[in-house]
Amino acid sequence: MAEQQRVRRLLAESFRVIVVAKTIVIKSGHEIGRAIAALCRGGIVVYPTETAYGIGADWTNKRACAKIYRIKRRPKEKLLPAIVGSHDIAKRYVAFDAQTLRLVRKFMPGPLTLVSSSKLGKHSIAWRIPSHWLALELAKRFGRPITATSANISGQPPLYRSEDVKRTFSGKVDVIIDAGNLPRRTPSTIFDVRTAKVVRKGPISKTAILRALKIKGR
Repeated sequence: MAEQQRVRRLLAESFRVIVVAKTIVIKSGHEIGRAIAALCRGGIVVYPTETAYGIGADWTNKRACAKIYRIKRRPKEKLLPAIVGSHDIAKRYVAFDAQTLRLVRKFMPGPLTLVSSSKLGKHSIAWRIPSHWLALELAKRFGRPITATSANISGQPPLYRSEDVKRTFSGKVDVIIDAGNLPRRTPSTIFDVRTAKVVRKGPISKTAILRALKIKGR
């Protein structure tokens, strides 16, 4: 038994993957395929973003999204924002207009989430293109929207330290992409392009957004 455990430990270290309970913790971008495989089978992945750690599932998979609500204890009335890997991917799901395109060109990739009309029959989609290279690579290779709500228990502060992430989510999610400790930045600004209103303040100011849209402050 001791020899088997030693072999398992050596194998895990050789692939830079650590198995914690039922959760795979990835410490290398080369192993991102494991996270994509988890998303494809309806699993849950915690990943780094340019703000805090996020918790992701296939945004188009209702069962996978339901897991996010349960894990986070998130109220059902709060919609799940998403990240996408490119403008072209976004166009499959988002109803684009001139204002949306202007904001995408000005602020994305980056910490601006836009609330737009959805092409999928849903009322709306809150989405962005992330600037953190791991989140962007994950979203590009997955090819569909990935939920991008903060990796925390609802009502608690966002998580920036990898040890806090593992302590909170090990055994509850399929994969954790461990990027170490992230700089403490506020979550993304959320802007509703349909009403031209800021839903949540963040790194990008309302003034900067309205200036990009050539709208006078209001």
